Amino acid sequence: MLETPYIDTHTHHLNHSDGVISVINYSPEKFNQDEHADYLISLGIHPWHVEKKNADLNLELVREFASNPSVMAIGEIGLDRAIKTPLSQQELFFTQQIEIAETYKKPIIIHAVRCFPELISIKKRVKVSTPWLIHGFRNNLQIAQELLKHNCYISFGEALLFDRKNQDVFVDIPINRIFLETDESKHTIIEIYEKAASLKKMKLADFKIALLKNYNTVFKKPI
Repeated sequence: MLETPYIDTHTHHLNHSDGVISVINYSPEKFNQDEHADYLISLGIHPWHVEKKNADLNLELVREFASNPSVMAIGEIGLDRAIKTPLSQQELFFTQQIEIAETYKKPIIIHAVRCFPELISIKKRVKVSTPWLIHGFRNNLQIAQELLKHNCYISFGEALLFDRKNQDVFVDIPINRIFLETDESKHTIIEIYEKAASLKKMKLADFKIALLKNYNTVFKKPI
């Protein structure tokens, strides 16, 4: 029997590791349908980039590539109150990409900074059916519970290795709503899994099975 893989649901690292299934984040303009055919990809316009001159072109590329079998998710997309770009402009690109995700039934990987009420308001307004995955979560339990109430999944990264508050929130999140990621970290997904399983007081093998089930549910590409 094959060993259960580790699942890295959001990474910017292209390097391959045996036993790890990675969803690699790409800018639409850098995605090559032939070159990246053997990878699992997420594509989207980050809120930091919606003011760039090529933002409209990249939006069309997201729409063009969304049907590609290698594209597992639309993301990372979202809202960020820590930047100068007006939220109204961020929301415009965010909602258009939500529509693309809905059209092609792809989950959404979300970047959110200090804008969770707006995020939830949009989710209720547009009545989405595709899963939303909040990546790199480092907020409090109250916000996590509100996101869970609105059927979001929550992804944790390297902060689990050292941030006690992040660890405490993680422990309280139901196992069927959790993902793990490396993002741009130098730490491996295996390190993060081992810490996460320990925090949940689970055997690593059982923890891996639980997260694989989440992956198969959300990304709809059974392994």
